[in-house]
Amino acid sequence: MRVLFLRHGESAHNAHTGEEELSAELGDVLTERGRAQAEAAGEGLRDQGITRLFTSPMRRATETAEALGAALDLRPEPIPYAFELHHGETFADGIERVHLLKARFEQEAAAAGDDDLPLLVTHGILTRFFLLDSVLGDAFTAQVAERIWHLGSANCAVSTFKVGEVVEPGGAPAAVGWTCLSWMARPWDPQ
Repeated sequence: MRVLFLRHGESAHNAHTGEEELSAELGDVLTERGRAQAEAAGEGLRDQGITRLFTSPMRRATETAEALGAALDLRPEPIPYAFELHHGETFADGIERVHLLKARFEQEAAAAGDDDLPLLVTHGILTRFFLLDSVLGDAFTAQVAERIWHLGSANCAVSTFKVGEVVEPGGAPAAVGWTCLSWMARPWDPQ
């Protein structure tokens, strides 16, 4: 089964360039540009066969998911542990939430099979953690996570993961487990 991860649209925090800090409440809303990004992503994903729409409980993600849901004719379902990693949260806490996501999607894959295509609207850091845990396994450590910013992300960009076996062309060994098939793509964005 494939699972799509979409980073939320541009938030006030993402766009903020001032020296004064924004409150969490003011920073966690989509900007006008973020709403336009979410609408464009919804239009771009409309014909992809998405069967379920999940979202982080954080406002910038739920606002993005609502715009996607309108285009996809799906109601967003919150996943309470799919939120952004926050100040004070440990590396182990973040990994635990990634493992909860993986277990949930693996259970759904076993029940629904390859015809199910869920999309999760979430956050850049959580998506990076998901990727690096999938690629590195136990070698993904807190020390490695310090360099996570070297892995770029973009607002309203989609990453595709697959659980199961992925056979590489040309006879290369198959990858088993979670594989990243695409990273932070925005084919609907003309820029």
